Amino acid sequence: MTDSIQPLDANLLQLLEAGNRDAIREAATRFIGENRRVEAIACFKKLAEEKNDLDSRFIYAQLIDDGSHKQLAIARDLALSILDDYPVLFEDNADANCFLVRYAAQRCSYVGPQEKAAELYRKVASMSNSADDYYHLSESLSHINNVANNLADSISALEKAISLDPATYDTETNRETIKIGKAGLASTNAEVAVQKRKKIGRYPLTEDFLGNLPDLIKNHIAFDLRNEKKFISKSTRFFTMGSCFARNISVSLNKNGFNSTHMEISEYINTTFANKAFVDWLSTGKVDGAIGDRIQELLPPGWNAENTLEKITNTDVFILTLGVAPAFFDRATGDFVLPRPTALNSRVLAEKYEYRTTSVQENVDNVLYLINFIRRLSPDVKLVVTVSPVPLIASFEFESCIAADCLSKSTMRLVAHQVVNQSGLKDIIYWPSFEVFRWAGSNAGNFYAADDGAAWHVSEEKVNGTIGAFIDMFNAE
Repeated sequence: MTDSIQPLDANLLQLLEAGNRDAIREAATRFIGENRRVEAIACFKKLAEEKNDLDSRFIYAQLIDDGSHKQLAIARDLALSILDDYPVLFEDNADANCFLVRYAAQRCSYVGPQEKAAELYRKVASMSNSADDYYHLSESLSHINNVANNLADSISALEKAISLDPATYDTETNRETIKIGKAGLASTNAEVAVQKRKKIGRYPLTEDFLGNLPDLIKNHIAFDLRNEKKFISKSTRFFTMGSCFARNISVSLNKNGFNSTHMEISEYINTTFANKAFVDWLSTGKVDGAIGDRIQELLPPGWNAENTLEKITNTDVFILTLGVAPAFFDRATGDFVLPRPTALNSRVLAEKYEYRTTSVQENVDNVLYLINFIRRLSPDVKLVVTVSPVPLIASFEFESCIAADCLSKSTMRLVAHQVVNQSGLKDIIYWPSFEVFRWAGSNAGNFYAADDGAAWHVSEEKVNGTIGAFIDMFNAE
């Protein structure tokens, strides 16, 4: 059936306005036979206004279902509304009723919620005793997270499908699936079972994104950290370093009654190359002339190498926030350059120096260099690595700053992963600030520009919510 590109003609509009249901139904049937989908939809939309006309309501749902996510969701809701209005349909296993329940289940499996899909497949399977319905019940149950009974029920449903239709479902793959699944269920090692469950992750639902932010973080974004040992209290001394987002973290910690120091210089030292240069300056007091002079210029009043080293030495938790991957380098020597942070100066330097996105390995090396330095000062310090969600405001490498920012943040996220998970370091975790803002923000909004309208400024409220979740997860008091 193809869509008509013509508007509804005057005669049809008049028919719909008159409201003669028999005439409208006759016209609707004719339009379907003539593949005139637009006109058929208009007729069944009118007929579907009668709540007790179940056939028209269901036909209308199927007609508007063009396979797009939007229309699938609308068709799903229409089918579910019929089942909600007439629960008695579940008690009659007539083919038409099974078809309606199955249709609603399929749409739920396509666009969610999976829990509803499993519920409906369970009902239609018991109504139809169909191998296909039991197979799809098995699949739906397997999509639902963290409920042990789901695995057992999923295996049971697959076994039922095999028993009802062995020609279709008694395959080597399905037999192997059942064997492995049952072995997992039989495991008595609770730790192994937990580890297996940890590796199954499902994307959050819309209501999760639109709900309580700390709950979203703890249940979906920082879920892998739920079993980490609690390591903070009101006596914990924090030190934050890295990008300007590190300052936001420190401010939020202090607002929550914790003792946090932020190295204010690091608002401008937001690359790992600058961090490394700063560490060299702290440890030796000597760095390449231009960079050393630049660090001296950036130091806030009252700060010097001696009291900075003392603060790091006395730190219990060191939070390193990775900023951006692009940096300036001398075209002749390849040495890192630390420019003054003015728009005009940066544009001029972009002509004089090479501005490039640095590699994952370069940044990993720099971060490990920094961590080794911190651990020499404070061997027992707890390390928290995070990636700043604050974007690049300009790029001298790509014409699209968004594309440049995507490459930059992807690089830094890989750096964090390698440092935390693949470097053999102890007492180190990754805190997913970047994921909170970029994924929760893309689904819920108001994570950027909420305070001042600037698209690159993060919301103070969301920073506080993110740190609130961090405190809730790791506060030992």
